Formats: sequence, structure tokens, C-alpha cells
Amino acid sequence: MVTRYVTGLGFIGSHLAKKLDIIHIPHEKIKSVRLKPFDYFYFLSSYGNMAFHTDEDKIFQANVLDLITILSKAKKFQFKSFMFMSTSSIMLKRQTTYSRMKRVAEELLLSFMERHDLPVCIIQPFSVTGVGEQEAHLIPTLLRAAKTGETINFVPQPVHDWIDVDDVVDGIISLTEHKARGIYQLGTGIKTSNQQVLNIVEEITGKKIHVNVVDSLRDYDTQDWVSYNFKARSYGWFPKKTLFQSIKEQYEAQ
Repeated sequence: MVTRYVTGLGFIGSHLAKKLDIIHIPHEKIKSVRLKPFDYFYFLSSYGNMAFHTDEDKIFQANVLDLITILSKAKKFQFKSFMFMSTSSIMLKRQTTYSRMKRVAEELLLSFMERHDLPVCIIQPFSVTGVGEQEAHLIPTLLRAAKTGETINFVPQPVHDWIDVDDVVDGIISLTEHKARGIYQLGTGIKTSNQQVLNIVEEITGKKIHVNVVDSLRDYDTQDWVSYNFKARSYGWFPKKTLFQSIKEQYEAQ
């Protein structure tokens, strides 16, 4: 019997749970949980990647302290893979408290991997979208605006590397089952501007979206936020869904 633990059943975690039989450890149980021997651990719990996540103590707790707690319990086991969900935003010129804490966690994990010679896989996903994405994000906001006719603030220029959540989950499974070690990016390598995303949403919905063009909504946005690291593909993983397909699925799921 294969034993799999996961912390965090949010957007990505809930999709992972649809494909794998996993034991969920809630945030509040991380300190008290008694781990049994396991094959795979997926550390997906996080805090700080949303604009309203402003509590710096919680950012440190969720991304660093909780990780240290789990590692102290896991190091006595011989497991097949320990996977940590980081963020591609650590590559941006302008850092946030969240991205800096993810970087700290990455260094801790690399040290842990080297010191104990254990299979640790760090994943940096790019802009994850798909059915169930957080309502405050760009694509759900555009879909809502197309449905309601409301006017939204909008910045056309920023670029993202959009990847569907199902492709991210497939990447997680592929990398961990191959016992991949080190840091891997999950992205398509395709640059898509906010304006192009808006155009796709209008094409799918057949509705004109009313926007109020503003200079900036996030001070760390850029026109070069795209994956250039394709090491994950050496294990046979490759993103399958186009952005059009992903948005169409979200529209149909409304």
C-alpha cells in the first residue's frame, strides 16, 4: 500500500486529491501530527500569494516554520519523494515577503536534501489557472465581468506563462514518481499578455468586457514572466492544455 501525505487542499491540492489517494494534514494539525512511514509527501500549504494575505507572521509560519516542523518529523523515514510547492515569482526583479519566504524554504530544503541524501523535489509553478481557480485572479475576474457586464480595472501589458492546474498536477506526479531531486519549473514557455487573455475570454463568451485601463494593479508584474527551464520534460511530462482550452473549461463550469 502506498502512503501519501499532503498539506494544503486548496486549488492545486484539491485537484491532486482527485487523482491520488492522499492523507490530508490540516494547517492546525502540523505541529501535533504523528507521521507514519510514508512514500510521498506533498507540501502544498501556503499563505501570502493573494493581495489580501498581508499578515507577515502567517507568511513566515506557513511557508517556513511549518515546513521545518514537517521536515523534523519526516527525516527519520526513507521515503520516495518529498515535494515542496514553491513559486516562480522568486525569479522576478521585485520580490514580495511571500516570494522571499519561498526562497528561504528552498534553501532549507536543498540543505536538507544534501545533508540527509533524501529525494526532495522543489516545484516552481508559473501562473496556474483552471476550474476552481481563486475568484480574485485575472481569468475568473474576466469571466465574471463577461457574465455580469460590470466594469473592472485592467492592465493590458503584463505577461504571464499560464498553465492549467491539471497539467501542474500531472507534473507533480511525474516528478515525484521519478524521484526527481532539485528545483523544477512547471510552465509552458509561452508568453501571454493580459490583453491576449481578455481577447480569448471575449471570444469564448461572445461578450464584450468593459474595462477601466489603469497603469498598474501589482507593482511586481512584468512583461517577461515565463518559464525557460524545461528540466521536468526530461521525465516525460509536457503541458497538454492550451490556454484557450483551460479558459473554455472554466467558462463551461460556471
